[in-house]
Amino acid sequence: MGYDLSSPEFLINPTATLAQMRADAPLVQVKLPIVGPTWMTTTDQAARALLKNADVFARDPTIGTGKTLAQKYWFFPPFMRPLFQNMLGFDGDQHKRLRGLVDQAFARTSIEDMRPRLQTIANKLLNQIDPSQDVEIISKYTRPLPLMAICDLLGIPTDERDRVARWIAPLSGPTSALGMLRGFPGLWRIMRYFRDDFTRVRQNPRPGLIHDLVMAEDAGDRLSDDELLAMVVTLFIAGHETTVHLITMGIWGLLTYPDAQATMRNNPDQLPIMVEEFMRFFSPVMMTKPHFVQQDTIFEGISLKKGEQVAALLIGANHDPARFGDPQKFEPLRRPNPHLGFGHGPHVCLGMQLARAEAQIAITQLFTRFPELKLANKNPPEYIRRVGIHGLKRLDLRLG
Repeated sequence: MGYDLSSPEFLINPTATLAQMRADAPLVQVKLPIVGPTWMTTTDQAARALLKNADVFARDPTIGTGKTLAQKYWFFPPFMRPLFQNMLGFDGDQHKRLRGLVDQAFARTSIEDMRPRLQTIANKLLNQIDPSQDVEIISKYTRPLPLMAICDLLGIPTDERDRVARWIAPLSGPTSALGMLRGFPGLWRIMRYFRDDFTRVRQNPRPGLIHDLVMAEDAGDRLSDDELLAMVVTLFIAGHETTVHLITMGIWGLLTYPDAQATMRNNPDQLPIMVEEFMRFFSPVMMTKPHFVQQDTIFEGISLKKGEQVAALLIGANHDPARFGDPQKFEPLRRPNPHLGFGHGPHVCLGMQLARAEAQIAITQLFTRFPELKLANKNPPEYIRRVGIHGLKRLDLRLG
């Protein structure tokens, strides 16, 4: 358990640690804060095998440990218990049911139709930036853009979005148990807000994913209010937080690797391909949630006991030389690029198309508006020390 996946050294350059982990075994143990000892895949092959084998490895710990997620994390306040009913914590028929109802709601929303609104959001934020001053771009642009985008997708009324954003802000990046505690009041408020909003939407329908989820039905089956709450809160938090880091790391990459920005400017239609390399190389989401071993088994040559935790180390898969040539090299137009940045298997990221669109639009609008964009200083970046996240604390830019 000697691997520190949140150390500054690893976050700045994970190559040596990932190579050592692969050399040790396709599965190694890491001690994670709050979560505890967890087996971690180190190769692409092992990650894919784990994420596809729902018979042995489950998100729901009940069979493996005898405890539900709510019981496992008993120390969380009671008001949070409904959140454990989200589809990320279920498998099999229950996951299929929840995913099916959400997919049905998502099908009503075309990501392509959202692109003009995303461009409007990006331009509005850029209009508020003073080009004569250096700017910390995360707080001014790369964080509020995905937040406003998910508000738009959910259909949260425009005049309520600033209030909702204030409530969620303390949850956007806590790196410790104390940080999580500070976010609980805002989480309680936002959960109460959404519960009330379900009633309002039933009485006065309005466009947006919240309405579509409330009305989603399959053979007479609908989401309960607790399931609705878990789903909307999960979409709201996960649907913007990870995209913040994808956009930020994309900007960082374009400004750090000299050929990358020239490639983008000379081939703007190739930006979608470049976004895939941002996902692979930087891996903003470095690992999946833990899976629980359902019965004693041998996996990748390692003996696992029933109830143990196993997670897919996505950044390890994305830097595996058995899958990628020169994986430590940032190649803007890398093709093919079968990365696992959005996961794999039944729990593959539901919002990956929206994240791709947001990243493409955010980066295009920023570099188009400020063609002389550069880093404001040469100091090494400081990374967020949050388990599973590969992102910067701040990114200071000179707009030119």
